[in-house]
Amino acid sequence: MVKEYSGRNLRNIAIVGHGKAGKTSLTESLLFNAGLVNRLGKVDDGTSSSDYEAEEIKRKLSISSALVSFDWQGYKLNFIDTPGYPDFVAEVKYALQAVDSVLVVVSAVAGIEVETEKVWRYSENLSLPRAIYVNKMDREYADFYSAVEQMRVKFGNGVVPIQIPIGKENSFHGVVDLLTMHTKILASDNKFLEGEIPEYLKSEVEDARQKLIEVVAEYNNELLDKYLEGKEITEIEVAAALIDGINSAKIFPILCGSAIKNIGSKKLMNAIVEYMPTPYFKTSIGMEPVTGNIIERNTEDSFSGIVFKTTADPFVGRLSYIKILSGTMKGENLVYNASKEKLERINSVFTLYGKQQSSMSVAHAGDIVVVNKLQETCTGDTLCSKDALIVYETIKYPKPMLMMALKAKNKGDEDKIGNALSKIIDGDQTIKIDKDMETKELLINGIGELHLEITAEKLKRKFGVEIFLSKPAVPYRETIKEKVKIEGKHKKQSGGHGQFGHVWLELEPLSSGSGVEFTESIFGGSVPRQYIPAVEKGTRETLSEGVLAGYPVVDIKVNLYDGSYHNVDSSEMAFKVASALAIRKGVMQAAPVLLEPIYNVKISVPEYYMGDVIGGLNSKRGHILGMDTGERGMGIVTAQVPMAELFKYATDLRSISQGRGSFDMVFSHYEELPVRLATEIITAKKNKD
Repeated sequence: MVKEYSGRNLRNIAIVGHGKAGKTSLTESLLFNAGLVNRLGKVDDGTSSSDYEAEEIKRKLSISSALVSFDWQGYKLNFIDTPGYPDFVAEVKYALQAVDSVLVVVSAVAGIEVETEKVWRYSENLSLPRAIYVNKMDREYADFYSAVEQMRVKFGNGVVPIQIPIGKENSFHGVVDLLTMHTKILASDNKFLEGEIPEYLKSEVEDARQKLIEVVAEYNNELLDKYLEGKEITEIEVAAALIDGINSAKIFPILCGSAIKNIGSKKLMNAIVEYMPTPYFKTSIGMEPVTGNIIERNTEDSFSGIVFKTTADPFVGRLSYIKILSGTMKGENLVYNASKEKLERINSVFTLYGKQQSSMSVAHAGDIVVVNKLQETCTGDTLCSKDALIVYETIKYPKPMLMMALKAKNKGDEDKIGNALSKIIDGDQTIKIDKDMETKELLINGIGELHLEITAEKLKRKFGVEIFLSKPAVPYRETIKEKVKIEGKHKKQSGGHGQFGHVWLELEPLSSGSGVEFTESIFGGSVPRQYIPAVEKGTRETLSEGVLAGYPVVDIKVNLYDGSYHNVDSSEMAFKVASALAIRKGVMQAAPVLLEPIYNVKISVPEYYMGDVIGGLNSKRGHILGMDTGERGMGIVTAQVPMAELFKYATDLRSISQGRGSFDMVFSHYEELPVRLATEIITAKKNKD
């Protein structure tokens, strides 16, 4: 049973950064120092505590965010280890909704990378305090000062070291704390010793401390006056000003170490307790669901919280991760889901490190907890007291950019797919499922290829459903360009009643988007009234099946203007067949063409890559509509592009922009397909038939 923690003794931190920066290894070293594991697990060995899913172990990368909670010096630290691969950005955004500060992990070898920039921007948009941990200081080519300079250029002068390394690459063995002015080094017996600063480092340390004081003083008027007057600034004054600067997201302290060698991890844990913000004083803004009025909740008010993550497993069941924003939460209690207007029963409350659960008797405002078996609650829902209703803003998910067709491998699995996918979507709101009513395909939308590939693997492992993923069929359409008059006659005599239907139809093209229009201008009863509905039915059914290549014929007007009938042999079926014959002949004589769907595409990309993006769109038969300047050096390209060219564009854009670009697309209109491509599609259809 986990002991009770007040809001003042809580710290909630998301560990973010580029893939392979060492976030999971750092999480493992934190667990080791807290005494929750007796040896350092390794990502490459599949033994780390926070990467425990089969897909994570197989690929040696984080796929889901993992909650890791433990006690450190009387404080409960809730870390959320997040993925660094761009396909799983939703997991990062879930985590940022729940935490009060962010730890950005940067490789001392690679420096600032694409996802580092992205997660910094996400955190900045939420005004979250940030600290930086320069990892892999023991590696070859590690360069702490180069990484620091990159960060100053990218993130501003508020970025400042509060530690500097002792040694470099293989000789890295400790850090100097610029506030306490003491060292912590790894001795030969693998024990850490605190000591005085070596003589050879004193000049470097003094310069670094002076820089720290300058940065801190810049954001504190009292210290700035003392600094300009040349007065001594104490350690306590620096620490207090540093805390203020961090809490206001103006100062971003840099620490360093080697997670895999557990150097610098304890100092990091101490710094998080000392400098990073507590959730206790936070005020949460929500909406009163009945009146729509904006209301505030303080930590001491009635219970409320938001579900920021959901997982579903056939063995463990549904787990809901909750950030408590006000009040307290206990097990064996009822709460109200204000988003769904349903009561939910809380059976038990627990915390996690990886997949290991520890029960809690009570959790206070600011804490991050997990509950199981909620029936109606999904990610983004607000839970609260029935007597004090509030609804918090729902989480904004990144839009999926890659679409694939989904099909069950085994016929028996077709009925299981819907249920399995709904459980997958419970935990991953960036997966979207659509049914294309024209192509009859089930479509799955995700962030990228790896995202959908892993989703398919989860369906098989967790729910026993195997699927194929393939390129979706393009919903082409057919139309005509000329006006024609055509006869259709169905006459059959085979003993008894015969069959006789005879029509004259006029086909003419309509403007784009008009669909199918059927009219009749029969004069003198050449086609009796009772058979006209059959003519319309035969017309519409034949047009929907397609004539040229099996795609629906649209933007066409069909007028029944003449025909004949037989008193005995005519029937509704005969006129329906005659109409179908006329349509098939008439469309082929009216200059038929294929139409393809065109989408409006809006691409956001650093201006440096705009030329490559435009070149890529031109190669995809795109039509550039305009270019504009966005925020922070980003360029906006708008274009119209055929749907057939966009299925793998998420992958193409990631390659072109080094992962920095994103795009949105929405259907615009249908347009005539070039003759060469139309001929290929028609030929393929004939060969298939």
